[in-house]
Amino acid sequence: MKTYQVSLNGKHYSMLEKMLCSDRAGQLAKNQHINGYELFSDMLHDICSPVTDGWSAFEIILEESVEELDLLRLMTKAVYPENEDYFVGQIGQHFQCEKDFEFQIYLKF
Repeated sequence: MKTYQVSLNGKHYSMLEKMLCSDRAGQLAKNQHINGYELFSDMLHDICSPVTDGWSAFEIILEESVEELDLLRLMTKAVYPENEDYFVGQIGQHFQCEKDFEFQIYLKF
């Protein structure tokens, strides 16, 4: 299984921790590897939750979630260096992602 290593500053690390489900946030805190499919699924679910909850639209999400989308692009760039918008382009569509990779995420001081 391919492992991608990413270093995040405190702001991005904290934002990612809030975007992940509790199990994966626990893995992050314990410095454990996180399945890439599940990580991106959690991130997209968090970004799109205002739409799925019925109080926003995808167009508004793309305009107002600038920091979250920047973090998504940063994480995506590790896997798809030529297309950092790979997952941003999937917002509002069917989620497609390989399942055989993982992330090791470090907090950069």
